[in-house]
Amino acid sequence: MIYKNDLIETSRSHLGLGVDIGRAALQPVYIPIEKLSETNLCDWVASALVGHCIQYHEGLLLRDRSETNSDLTTKDRARIHSVARRAWIACELGLVHLFSQKVGEDHYRYLAMRSSSPLKPPEIRTQLRIAQMATSNRKPH
Repeated sequence: MIYKNDLIETSRSHLGLGVDIGRAALQPVYIPIEKLSETNLCDWVASALVGHCIQYHEGLLLRDRSETNSDLTTKDRARIHSVARRAWIACELGLVHLFSQKVGEDHYRYLAMRSSSPLKPPEIRTQLRIAQMATSNRKPH
């Protein structure tokens, strides 16, 4: 039989949070006042404590990035696309875990939770830049 606490401890361990993450688990989700940029997201990833969360988008990401279905300007769609792509890269590097939380019909909060990493903030920023450059320099087949 699996008990609730066993499940929570297993989940925390799987996320790289450890069983006792202290105050980090009590922190609310950071929701930037201004529209989040790639640079701001990278700075947050580099400086956030393990278990801290940031909301990197609210809405419906697929629609909001769409050229044909979005009501947003081209500039806003491009910003949302680049922030979401950077969040995905950070996830692939093991720096964050990505989640979505349903708010309503076709309305979600997209969250990134900082995971543990032996890298220091300058190394994290460098890794994010290298990964960005590597993926954007790929040539289509």
